[in-house]
Amino acid sequence: MKIQNFHLHLRRLDEHKCPRCGEQLERRPRRLWQKAVSFALPLRHYRCDGCNRRFFAFSPRWNRMHIAEKFVRSLATVAVLLIVLFASLILLWEIMIRLMA
Repeated sequence: MKIQNFHLHLRRLDEHKCPRCGEQLERRPRRLWQKAVSFALPLRHYRCDGCNRRFFAFSPRWNRMHIAEKFVRSLATVAVLLIVLFASLILLWEIMIRLMA
């Protein structure tokens, strides 16, 4: 599935209606990478029954969340991303060394 099929709606959806056509929305199950992203930014995955558009919107919980919790979640996500990036670079380095030998 292509990432470009998704849209990001930067407001929360209290009434669960599509911002494009106004039809009722359906919550969709999230994939593993979507759950990882949702740790820092509490996004929910929706699909519109009317226009069949898929998008992410902020959870209503985001506005009720304390600023300290938002900061800790963002900091933890940045740390995990840096660790993954560092591990990937080490792996690429080892592959390059093996190819050159």
